[in-house]
Amino acid sequence: MKKIILVFLTFFLLAGCAEENTSRDSTTKPDQNSDIGTTAIEEDQQNPSQEAPESAENDSVDNSQVNRFNGNVMNVVDGDTMDIQFENGKEERVRLVLVDTPETKHPTKPVQPFGPEASAFTKEMLAGKNVQVELDVQERDQYGRILAYVYIDGKMFNELLLEKGLARVAVFPPNTRYVDEFYAIQKKAQEAKLGIWSIEDYVTDNGYIIQEETGENQSSTNTNIDCQNPIKGNINSKSEKIYHVPGGQYYDITKAEELFCTEQEAVNAGYRKSQR
Repeated sequence: MKKIILVFLTFFLLAGCAEENTSRDSTTKPDQNSDIGTTAIEEDQQNPSQEAPESAENDSVDNSQVNRFNGNVMNVVDGDTMDIQFENGKEERVRLVLVDTPETKHPTKPVQPFGPEASAFTKEMLAGKNVQVELDVQERDQYGRILAYVYIDGKMFNELLLEKGLARVAVFPPNTRYVDEFYAIQKKAQEAKLGIWSIEDYVTDNGYIIQEETGENQSSTNTNIDCQNPIKGNINSKSEKIYHVPGGQYYDITKAEELFCTEQEAVNAGYRKSQR
């Protein structure tokens, strides 16, 4: 009988040890899994900080565009001046920077050659159009106008005026961002004698000049002739004698040193015919 009791006790003791070991094993496994999960979360939390430099770099690229603004051209004043309404609803007068077109509406200057052509081109290209406005170092001039590079369909309009020979490069520091590119474009138009470059001695570093008679020339001027639509003889700054016939491109704006009834008379007086 005692043997039977001992057998049963031994059996129960062994069963209890087995359950305890099983319980310990099952408790250890969740702890290990929890550690792995925690590590994964920590890695996920570290990833954003590792990507932060890339995000900062992207921000710097965006900041390079802070001087570009969208707007709509409401009115064209002349070849290089216009009124633009920006996205905030404010309308500003904008002056194209680094270029200068001949005058058409200057209070103290007459209409200059190729001024009307420049104005017409600007109206055709920009009036009522959506544009982008890029600022340089100095935002406004002394008149309160915004100084800008204006883009239409991805092309800078300042450059288009230079390409067509409808403007000259006009440098007013500190706004000189594209001055080298502009001079290169101007050189091509000048070599091709486009627009303003087709008139001898018309374009200077200080603007546009139409030669007028001087006191010395006035003393030898022969304007007492009796014929209709006389030929105009003009002496330019290089002392070249050039005559202009009625209907010529610059006849109406030319100030005559001498007048002639025939071209032969002008040739005999030492003048050559204008190329335009």
